[in-house]
Amino acid sequence: MKKTIIALAISTLLIPTGYAANLKDSVPEAKTKLEQFSAKTGVVMIRGFHKIGSIQGLYSTSVNVQAKEFTNVTDGTKQYGITIEAFKENGKYDKDHTSFIDYDEIDSLIEGINYITKVKPDVTKLEDFQADYKTKGDLKISTFSSGTKIMSAITSGNIGGVAAYFNIEDLAKVKDVILKAKAKIEEVKS
Repeated sequence: MKKTIIALAISTLLIPTGYAANLKDSVPEAKTKLEQFSAKTGVVMIRGFHKIGSIQGLYSTSVNVQAKEFTNVTDGTKQYGITIEAFKENGKYDKDHTSFIDYDEIDSLIEGINYITKVKPDVTKLEDFQADYKTKGDLKISTFSSGTKIMSAITSGNIGGVAAYFNIEDLAKVKDVILKAKAKIEEVKS
């Protein structure tokens, strides 16, 4: 009887600890400077944003781009970047997911887009291909073969993420909006 009570007491103490550890694991990790900066507590945070544009994709999908400026009023520090939201219209159950891209990651993102838009089916001897560029904030831009066509996708998030699909030519529109967002940030910073 005594052993049963002790075992019950120990298991009761361990259950909340295990539950809390699992709950902690389910909270998304702040992977970008923007997300880390935004997650600060005990300070006044001002979030400035400017909608740069939306690009309509295929299959009722779209991508929205915003320029961001976060200011910590307590110490006056600032952080700049962009957000890219992938949106899927699906009647009653629309889905969206937003990825954060730090300002210092934008040039690399543009270079990645430039590279993957030039990839052709002969990049591999196999029948199909996919070329991906990923950011720290869980944004993935892909080009891939679809029959005889080359298509593109912009996916925000991993598990539960949302993908917007485009003809390969339309990826240039996405790149242009990202460049406009970068220019807006540079205008604000000066």
